[in-house]
Amino acid sequence: MYTLAKLPPDDQGCLNILVCELYPDGLICPWEGHNSVLVRLKYLWCRLCRRKWSLKKMLGFTNSKLGWRQLISLVTCWQGKLSPGDIFVATGLAYPTTQRWLERLRSRLPVDISPLSGLLETDQSWPGHKKHGNQALIMGLLDRDGKDIRLAAIPDMEQDSVEGFLDAYAEVGSLIYADAHASHLSLEDVGYGLVLCNHDRGHFGPTNGIEGVWSSFDRFVMRTRDRFLVTRDRFLVRFLPGLLQEFQARTNHSEWFTSPYAYIKKLQVFRFS
Repeated sequence: MYTLAKLPPDDQGCLNILVCELYPDGLICPWEGHNSVLVRLKYLWCRLCRRKWSLKKMLGFTNSKLGWRQLISLVTCWQGKLSPGDIFVATGLAYPTTQRWLERLRSRLPVDISPLSGLLETDQSWPGHKKHGNQALIMGLLDRDGKDIRLAAIPDMEQDSVEGFLDAYAEVGSLIYADAHASHLSLEDVGYGLVLCNHDRGHFGPTNGIEGVWSSFDRFVMRTRDRFLVTRDRFLVRFLPGLLQEFQARTNHSEWFTSPYAYIKKLQVFRFS
């Protein structure tokens, strides 16, 4: 796990490390392939072409006022699941700035929309606190073999909502393990295999996998929010789409979270013509 203790104290040192991580074979000019490139804080400069370009623009951080050390520190803290308050202490960024950047980082994670197939487990969860208006209804799907997940908020437990989620994320013909809720009873009629377990009678075995997903998601939310926001700012409801996208990406694409440089390297959105 990367920590802030490993970062140089200045922006230039952090930028040099970032360039080495992004270009392990050496930094070259994107126009002519020259290897005579100077690394500056605000731009990269090819001495032979006499052209300069912005690394921040290549990474999708155009017009960002954060220094390189702040930027890498922010990604490191975020990957470590620190709360916005803890990130504020570690990086010195104001809370609104931190929250805005966290949403920006989450929005760039991969989104999995392809349906799962084979042996699947499905269930619903109600994270949050209803009495504070901070509760959501989430439906999940787990691939028993590949361990990939699909998560989405649904409006209610009606049959149309449940079947709409499965139509989007589960291939017809898959065998689905679910609890004995009334909304699941007709899944066989729309083309799915179905194995039911009655949670009211203590039968949880067939859905242990998806229950484990909910347990992990609850811990994830508890670690990545500030305590006072739970009741005062409806944190879960406000940021639920980003939290679901991040949690799903952490499960399905763990390679994005091995280091801050692994995440940043995947953000090269600008291409030279």
